[in-house]
Amino acid sequence: MRQDESFGVIPFSKARGKWEVFLIQHNRSGYWGFPKGHAEADETPQEAAFRELKEETNLELIQLIKKDPMMEQYTFMMDGERVYKRVFYFIAEVGGEVKLQTEEIHDGKWIPLPEATVQVTHQEGKSLLAQAKKMLPKC
Repeated sequence: MRQDESFGVIPFSKARGKWEVFLIQHNRSGYWGFPKGHAEADETPQEAAFRELKEETNLELIQLIKKDPMMEQYTFMMDGERVYKRVFYFIAEVGGEVKLQTEEIHDGKWIPLPEATVQVTHQEGKSLLAQAKKMLPKC
């Protein structure tokens, strides 16, 4: 079984006194989740996560909400081969003007927290979002 590792951000922002999360819809598979990608040579996990956030959404870090990343793991099939994937996500407040990387991202939107869990496609992502919501400071 092939192994793969990525790094991403669960991006939050305050709007009208309430937390929202930015979700993206991936081009290739169509699922809704969080910005993520592979590290480049000599990049730390945090550097990779925030570079991918910037590349895919144009959003930037305002502040880390949790220093250590959360992890999701799952397996999937790719080109007839089973892949074991681990993704490390940093929880952060972000800001900036959204500009999607259309080569990889089909859509993206800010969603109020109560509605966001429904939009996230995979159960692993829903679980991460539920955990991340508990770490957010009160508005």
